[in-house]
Formats: sequence, C-alpha cells, structure tokens
Amino acid sequence: MQGWIKLHRKIVDHEIWSDVTTFRLFTLLLLKASHQDGIKINGIELKKGQYIRSYSKLCDDLEFKEGRAFKKVSKSTILRSVKKLVKNGMITVSETDSGTLFTIVKYQLYQGFSLTDESFHETDNEPLAKRPQNDHGTIAEQKQELKNLRREEEEEKLSAFQQIENKFLQRKGSLFLSPMDSQSINRLLKDQIPLENILKWIDEIFDEYKPKHRADTIKSFAYCEKGILDRWAKLKQQQSNVKEFPNKKIKNSFDALAEYARERGIQMGG
Repeated sequence: MQGWIKLHRKIVDHEIWSDVTTFRLFTLLLLKASHQDGIKINGIELKKGQYIRSYSKLCDDLEFKEGRAFKKVSKSTILRSVKKLVKNGMITVSETDSGTLFTIVKYQLYQGFSLTDESFHETDNEPLAKRPQNDHGTIAEQKQELKNLRREEEEEKLSAFQQIENKFLQRKGSLFLSPMDSQSINRLLKDQIPLENILKWIDEIFDEYKPKHRADTIKSFAYCEKGILDRWAKLKQQQSNVKEFPNKKIKNSFDALAEYARERGIQMGG
C-alpha cells in the first residue's frame, strides 16, 4: 500500500462522479488492485489490476463518518455500485470461494503502462491454487454470504429518507448529511409530502439555483426544505381552487317550445 495511482481528470464528467458510493468503490479498487502480475494475497496469485475482497469487508472499507458516529454502506448498495461499474465497462467480477475477484478493465491504460505489456484476462473458470481460510472467511461463510447478498438485493428497498438523502448528496456532491440536514428531511416526511414530489423538487431547486460566485453553493438541506414547502403550499392552493363548472340550467319542454315560437314569430296561447 505504498506509492500512488493515476486518476484521469475526465472522471469528473463520468456519471459515477455524482454517485458517491460508486465513485468511492471504484477509487478503492484502483488503490487496492495489484500493480503487477504474481502478487499473492493470502495465498492467491493476482494479475495486474486485480483485487479480491468479500462484500462484508468492502462494507468496512467504505465506512464513513456521519456526525460523531461511523456509518457503514449496506451490502446491497455496494452490489448496485458493482453492477453499475460492470455495466459501464469499468470492471469485471467473478465469484470465488475465497471472495469476489475484481478486475479493473484497461488497468494498464489507466495507470500508464506500455501497450506492449502483456495484457491480463480473467475468466470465471480460472482455477485457484489454494482455497485459504483467511480474513475473507471460510468457504462455507462465503457461500452463505453470497446467498444473503442475493436475498438482500431482492428484499431491500430504500426508505424514503434514504432516497431523499441519496438525491441531496448526489446533487450537492457530498459524502454525508449533517445532523441539521437529517432533521430537515424528517420534518418534510412528517408533512406527508409525496416522495416523488420531493425528489423532483430537489432537482428543480438545484437546477434553478443561481450562484453569485464559484464558492456560492447550496450548503444545507434546509434551503431545499424551504423550496419544497413553498412548492407544496402552491400545489395545494391550486388544487383547492379547482371547482366544478356549474351545470347549465336544463330547460323543460315548455320553455323550449316557447323559445322556438318566439324565434319564428309564432304566437302561443288562446
């Protein structure tokens, strides 16, 4: 874990830049990946750009501080980030009995290796010389972890608070909420404002914000809270002003006949 890695400036234009967990995960994999062929970790020989790690350990690796406490990223969230990186062609993964084998696609290109260097390829069927019991856990534990992970992916749904938190942090470009931000979100949830409205209005507020200078940004969720409340009040007012159009007066048959007679100069009566 000595030395340094290269990170291209174009990363700020990539979609993972606004996805905090995915960006941190990709950076972690770059930092941890083997820089040459033949390096062994717990008896497993890795190739350039490869790293082996269990999802439970990645939860520890990506732990972050929120206020005075530390918060872990859930396994299902990490799995979603892994799938996003795979979909974008940035990594490939294969499950082994000793953990998940991550391979950085074009690792040599990212880190400035010569194109004449021997490229690496990994397959799902590549045999492992050993199946050690190490900090990744035993074989049985790994299999159970994979089962639990798949179940969590199917069952876990982000709470309303988490969805609002993710949206705000992505737009703000921050890693965690402040205690004041959490209080603001909870107040909105107590107001029973529809979640889809809140998420849509957060985007609107950030899109419409006009900074006075480069250091002028939306710093707290309280700013969004006020904008959302304003929009919610306006929406409710519009809904209350909607009234049914009065029905036209229905004419009876005699009135209709009398009107017909007047239009044509016919005198009615005896």
